[in-house]
Amino acid sequence: MDIKRLNERVEHIKNLLDPETTKRQRRLERGKGIAKGLALGTLIGGLAGVFLAPDTGENNRKKAKEELEKAKETLETNLKEGKTKLAELVDENKDIFKDKMIIISDKNKRDEDNFDEEDLEKYEA
Repeated sequence: MDIKRLNERVEHIKNLLDPETTKRQRRLERGKGIAKGLALGTLIGGLAGVFLAPDTGENNRKKAKEELEKAKETLETNLKEGKTKLAELVDENKDIFKDKMIIISDKNKRDEDNFDEEDLEKYEA
């Protein structure tokens, strides 16, 4: 097993043993589920209200079309804003990522240089 995988397993075990990390992950998952449920409930409720309203089919179709166009515009706006925010975040952290990649690369090179034949035999056995 190489050092990278060993470090990944150690981090995984630390996360499993740390109750705060587990709680944070559960809260994030619960929040995502609640957000999805709210969005779906809103969509279903809106469509049910339109289609169950005492109105003619033509008016209902017109209302549904208008509501779907509004939802489309909102979604497009949110998507554009999300792309912009993501691009800003990437630009802000690009140098940090590059520095960390260089550090990791240097560390891996040092580890490879310090890895001798006896260590290789241990891992192969």
